[in-house]
Amino acid sequence: MQKIDTARGRTGSADHEFEGHLIGLLGKLMLRLRRTLQLERTCIFLRDEDDPRALVVTAVAGVDDRVLHARVGIDEGIVGRVLATGKPVVMGPGDWQGTMPRELAAGAHGAVWAPLVWSGETRGVLFGATERSDRRLGPEDLENLTEFAALAGTVAEHAQMRERLEGTMHAGIETLASLIDLRDGYTGRHSDHVVTMARRVGERLGLDRRDVAEICIAARLHDIGKIGVPDSILLKRGPLSPTEQSIIRCHSAWGADTLARVPGLDAVAVAVRHHHERWDGRGYPDGIAGEDIPLASRIIGVCDAFGAMTSTRPYRRALDLNEARRLLVAGAGAQFDERVVAAMCEVLDEGGLDLPAPEPETPGAAEEAAAPADEPHRPPRRNQPLVRAFERLEALPALSESRQRVLALLGEERPSTDDIVVTIESDAALTIAVLRAANRMPGRTRSRICGIPEALRALSPQGIERLVSQVATFEFFQRIPGWETPEHFRLHAVATQQIAARIARSLEAEDRDVIMVAALLHDVGKLVLADAYREYPGAVHGGARTPEDRVRAEQRTLGVDHASVGGVLIRRWGLPDRIATAVERHHLAHETGDAAVVRLADMLTHYSQGDAVAPRELERAARTVGLDPGGVRALMFELPLPVPVAPRAQEPSPLSRQETRALRELAKGKVYKEIAAELGLAASTVRSHLHRCYEKLGASDRAQAVLIATEKGWL
Repeated sequence: MQKIDTARGRTGSADHEFEGHLIGLLGKLMLRLRRTLQLERTCIFLRDEDDPRALVVTAVAGVDDRVLHARVGIDEGIVGRVLATGKPVVMGPGDWQGTMPRELAAGAHGAVWAPLVWSGETRGVLFGATERSDRRLGPEDLENLTEFAALAGTVAEHAQMRERLEGTMHAGIETLASLIDLRDGYTGRHSDHVVTMARRVGERLGLDRRDVAEICIAARLHDIGKIGVPDSILLKRGPLSPTEQSIIRCHSAWGADTLARVPGLDAVAVAVRHHHERWDGRGYPDGIAGEDIPLASRIIGVCDAFGAMTSTRPYRRALDLNEARRLLVAGAGAQFDERVVAAMCEVLDEGGLDLPAPEPETPGAAEEAAAPADEPHRPPRRNQPLVRAFERLEALPALSESRQRVLALLGEERPSTDDIVVTIESDAALTIAVLRAANRMPGRTRSRICGIPEALRALSPQGIERLVSQVATFEFFQRIPGWETPEHFRLHAVATQQIAARIARSLEAEDRDVIMVAALLHDVGKLVLADAYREYPGAVHGGARTPEDRVRAEQRTLGVDHASVGGVLIRRWGLPDRIATAVERHHLAHETGDAAVVRLADMLTHYSQGDAVAPRELERAARTVGLDPGGVRALMFELPLPVPVAPRAQEPSPLSRQETRALRELAKGKVYKEIAAELGLAASTVRSHLHRCYEKLGASDRAQAVLIATEKGWL
């Protein structure tokens, strides 16, 4: 390793963990220690990660730097004793000098040693010596050195955490950057051009190196949210419909959500979120204006627009540089920040930008430019295993038994819709196929179908039969490359779904169908990671025991976790964003709604299967969804018991939300006054709600109304 000279405190180490930021801090500490305690020689010994039986001289002050990298055994002499006992020692001249490196020990008239501790583990020894024969080191020197050792341990721990965080952050950046190339090929090249321009503009505006580096990261990842945009929209050759435009406009918020999950990328996530805001406040997603838009976002917005205008896309030809520049200037003060546009023009005047050249005007060029043959198939440059895994998992196989049962039910004279729903919902592949087909139906522009019952109402029985017949299958005990076994994923998914259904019933949640789907698909990201990385999950998770620990291990090792990858995959499938959001956020402690229910269900499933869970995290998750301790205990008690099969709504309920709530309370045996107190309404209002229920259901009394609504699955 290269030695770093810090004033007269010098450092060096063979251990990669102590490079960079930490190494400089240790040198400064040695210099400060020498001056403060008036010691002529100071030194730090640290454990050698490559040889756990040795300690290495890592930082010195007042000593010839040839002693750097000198080694002593962890069980040798006074240094080994302090390391083993964890207790500080002070001594005069003596036998200890024969067990220390000569440069440190020779001529010393007294020395002190103190253990160096961080992260709860003794990592090394701090040493100081005096060359003065008239000075005797004593308890006060020992106490002072011990305090310095505590300070050094704190500094080292924070520095090491910073280096690990930066390592995780860079791994995440590399992984996410590779995902951009999953789309149309143009997106990755476009991002590279935006990075080049954004760097030059940031430097032209006088930003410091750290800010410019952050802008470059945001520029590289500014379109990461497009991973969630269906190919049918992103690659569409004609104009987009209003609904398609609204989906495209989600990409900046989706990208910010993904980046916010990577440690250290909070500021980058903010820059990405706002890069489509306008100076006049007419942009998206938040409609902020002027200086309220982060400067990084304003810079990326200008560079992004210029890069888009000068690139050929399937729906239009590229503009020449002069025309693109004219449009930028015309938009200054309305769409763009005038100061940023001026800096961009100066950069263009300087030249040196590697921008795509316009296509030559030749017969047929427009048609060829509209569909460049190589763009959709451009090979990814980064993290190819992850890219290929997404492509291979474009469709999942269904369990053969599931498909056979659905086809058998459809073949019956009067098929049970409830049975069909339950069977489809027990299989991820069938659920995905049915939801994709329902959401692709012509005329479906605004509302998105999130549940299987609604999807079955939208599709004809013949369409469902044809769809299910085409789904690939696997058999019990069959292994699929990249998966431990498909059943392992299915068993945990279905168990989580059943527990989520119990939670939803206990909370009287209205959108149980959405929760059922999100719970079934909550771990699909693990299939991607298992397909992409041979060492997943074993080597990646290592000794991580709880679900939270495993997510942190994935982020630390791979730069992404299975939840965020699952959200990307679900959006690639074209499923509703509500499902993708619940999946990608189901490991976030602060989340509410669907994601919180899935998180609690996942934890309870792990508990029921004998896996470790953190009790405090479980309690916190329960409180987040609104379950009191009694409700949690009831759920945990019922886990081993059979799951009651509740009727599912096969047709929309004619009852309003308040009417449903009133009837549900009536079904519990409550009278009008009790229902009114529970719902915060007047008793007369409750009476009116219930009488409308009787009329809508064609019921003669309350008992019949409750019976009809229960059988229909509306309660």
